This record gives sequence, C-alpha cells and structure tokens, in this order.
Amino acid sequence: MTRGTILKDFFKNTVLTVGIAYLLFTWGKILFIHDGQSEYFYVALFCGVPFGIRRMFIWLVPFGHDITFTIGIFAVNIIVGGIIGIFVLAWKLVVAAWYIPLTIYRLATVGKGDGTDIYIEE
Repeated sequence: MTRGTILKDFFKNTVLTVGIAYLLFTWGKILFIHDGQSEYFYVALFCGVPFGIRRMFIWLVPFGHDITFTIGIFAVNIIVGGIIGIFVLAWKLVVAAWYIPLTIYRLATVGKGDGTDIYIEE
C-alpha cells in the first residue's frame, strides 16, 4: 500500500463517516426539539435514514390503494430504514474508531520490507 491509498481509506472510513454523522446529529438536535429538550429517538432515526435506507431488503409498495395508505406505507419504509440505519451507523462509527490506530500502524510500517515495493528494471 502507498501512503495515498492509506490516507484515502482513512478519509473515507473515518473522517467522512464521522463528519456526516456529526452533521446529521447536529441538525437533528436542532430540528427535533420538544418543550426545550431534544427527542433523541427522532434524532437517531434522522441520523440513521441515510445509512439504512439503501440497506433495506424489501420496500413495501402499495398498489391499488388511496393516497393516505400510500403515504403511510412510505412513512413505514422511512422508519424501518432509520431503525436499520441506527445499527449501521453504530457499526460504521466502531469501524471509524478502529481505523485510527490501524492507519497509524500502516503509516509507520509502509515501505519497511513488506514486499509491496516492486521495482522493475528494463
């Protein structure tokens, strides 16, 4: 591995994930205030939707029903995606915490006889 790939992996798996989670959490705390206190369940759902909505295996799609049923099913899809996303986000934050010492180790050992540097002479 080169330093560029190590830093790219670090940015993608740590900085970007934590940055997006922090941004969503900050917006959620501002949006979901009730009686002067934040509703942390709604904040967690709000943070989880971008991480979990694409990992849903089945989408409920209503056919032949009125508009209220369709909107209700769409809301259920968003809620289920948010609940899945809470767990996915928690896992991604654990992976981000793991990538910090891993990146330090990789940067300290890059190019020290690990066999990745191959020079071809013509």
